[in-house]
Amino acid sequence: MPKKKYVVNLRNNPITTYRYRMHQEDLAKQFGRWYRISHGNRKTVCLLGMRADESLQRYSGFLNKKFGYKEKCWITKFFKDFWCASPLYDWTTQDIWHANYIFDYDYNHLYDLYYKAGLKISQMRVASPFNDYSKDSLNLYRVIDPEIWVKLVGRVKGANFGAIYGRTKALGYRNITLPEGHTWKSYTMFLLDTLPIRLRNNYVKKFNTSIKFWHETGGGLDEEVIQELIENGYQIKRNGVSNYTLSKKSRIVFIGKIPDDTDDIKSTKDIPSWKRMCCCILKNDHICRSMGFGMTREQQRRIDAIRHKYKSVEGMSYGV
Repeated sequence: MPKKKYVVNLRNNPITTYRYRMHQEDLAKQFGRWYRISHGNRKTVCLLGMRADESLQRYSGFLNKKFGYKEKCWITKFFKDFWCASPLYDWTTQDIWHANYIFDYDYNHLYDLYYKAGLKISQMRVASPFNDYSKDSLNLYRVIDPEIWVKLVGRVKGANFGAIYGRTKALGYRNITLPEGHTWKSYTMFLLDTLPIRLRNNYVKKFNTSIKFWHETGGGLDEEVIQELIENGYQIKRNGVSNYTLSKKSRIVFIGKIPDDTDDIKSTKDIPSWKRMCCCILKNDHICRSMGFGMTREQQRRIDAIRHKYKSVEGMSYGV
């Protein structure tokens, strides 16, 4: 390992609150705690660059803050005298580049390559190409960095397939049509039967959790959505208010069977249906993010363990 001041390893790690193989989310919190302790236990705030318009998940995260500071949704308290703040939470992508132009900020010049490749600023994303949100942009690697692309195809199974078909129905992109003779429920069952047992059980567990949630607890919905559901004949009832929404929205429980689809509801997609479950399978969304699920700690630990096991492979060139 290089012996430089900026290279941190287990032997010279100054962060006393760090624990070996700590979960990434815990590390972010414990870093702030260590920083506060190492600076005389004074009030500390960690500034993040997250923005609400980056994704629906981040927008919801800001909207549903439970531990805000003086009713500010972009400041969250983690520990005593330690907060995390996202002062750019309401900036748009246009705002970012406008500020960059005015103040001449430094930036990742990969964006220059994106621009030369013909992307709009709203399409530019610097992130892993293998998560659920960006696999359809794999083809960009072929365009902007051919040398890396050759190595990628040689090392990662399915990378070329994803680049070719990432934005097609083959990977569940956009309009998904129902095969003749099927309902969305029967098609979901058919797809589940084609999966390996472990993967099938993962989906079944997620789907059962979602169905139970919408039958017993209910999700917080806007009054506009509730009214539209009633007008379209959905059997629903109110079940108190949701503590996970800033405006204390009414929790709505679905009575009877889960709808086959909710295509007639235009005001939201965040309601249960067999079509929604089916789309998770077609998109290989193992985590079921599109149904509101996140990665569990156990899943994250497995990923971390795999990365640790094969980290020595990163330095291999495979003769490319």
